[in-house]
Amino acid sequence: MVCLSELEFEILLRNTTLKDCEKTVKANSEEAYLVPGGYKVKGFTLLGKSSPVGFSGNDIIFQYTKPCFGFFVLRLKNESEEVKKLKAQYRKDKNVKKIK
Repeated sequence: MVCLSELEFEILLRNTTLKDCEKTVKANSEEAYLVPGGYKVKGFTLLGKSSPVGFSGNDIIFQYTKPCFGFFVLRLKNESEEVKKLKAQYRKDKNVKKIK
């Protein structure tokens, strides 16, 4: 099981709405995608019908759901291998849509 405290991260937005999560991911990313629920980012399973995931340099920016606390936007820092892996998967998956 993945533990957030073991990773280098920054909370960009906390206790927010899904709409604000998507806006924040887009605003802080060089490129962003809507991925279907069930995708994994560094071992975290993304919940819901779709979730925004963005990339900025070697950082991954995504929405994180913490039970009883709501939605957060996190930036995982210095994850170049995970960025490469996820970008390769997104290119293959027809369900992933680029956010404009």
